[in-house]
Amino acid sequence: MICCKECLDLLYDYLEGDLDAETTKSLEEHFEDCPPCISFLNTYQSTTKICRETLNQVEIPEAIRDTLLKVLKDHKESN
Repeated sequence: MICCKECLDLLYDYLEGDLDAETTKSLEEHFEDCPPCISFLNTYQSTTKICRETLNQVEIPEAIRDTLLKVLKDHKESN
């Protein structure tokens, strides 16, 4: 079974649908038995939605956008 730390580490990939079926099942089983993690998941989803909506409404200077995208890409590749 997945522990809370692993759950947090996998959230992004889970929400993006990038996990294999076995890991997804284990994570969902963890959510069933862990109210703090399901609460964190709900908050994470809400925050992600708000950020995406806000970013679509605000024009970000190209240099900042490029830097942010590079940081996010590098972070994803390092995990």
